[in-house]
Amino acid sequence: MLAVGLVLFVAASDGAIAPAQSMPISITGKWRIVKILPTNNQQCWDENRAKSMIGTTLTYQAHAMVWSGGAEAISDALSRTLTKRSFREEHNVDLPELGIAAASVEEIDLQHEDADVTGATTEIPGDTIVIAGPGRIVVSACGVFYAAVRVTGKTAGER
Repeated sequence: MLAVGLVLFVAASDGAIAPAQSMPISITGKWRIVKILPTNNQQCWDENRAKSMIGTTLTYQAHAMVWSGGAEAISDALSRTLTKRSFREEHNVDLPELGIAAASVEEIDLQHEDADVTGATTEIPGDTIVIAGPGRIVVSACGVFYAAVRVTGKTAGER
């Protein structure tokens, strides 16, 4: 499935959509996955597979993302603001479980061709990003949520 159309940005109205830029500058760059965030939602990975993501690096570029050495072209980046309630309804996870105390969060959904990089789903780890705070994002794969921090300097090596 290839998403076609305008890149979208959601205003703070919990679902209203308005035009925006492609890859948001707020996520461009390298991010290291540092830990699994414990949640009670359904997951399709076992503990060993989930832990294998820790220490890997995600890189977001203008029209691509790179994870574990593999690059994926990004056609659009859809951004929207979700309230605590709407996030819970969509993801079956409460924001405080993710270490987020805010009343709402910005979620960025990267649009790409379907891929089978995990063996369990067509999603690509890191293709949905929640802005958790300065220098911190939350990404998910197969229902497992991860904290990732911005990588700066020469510590940005891939795993």
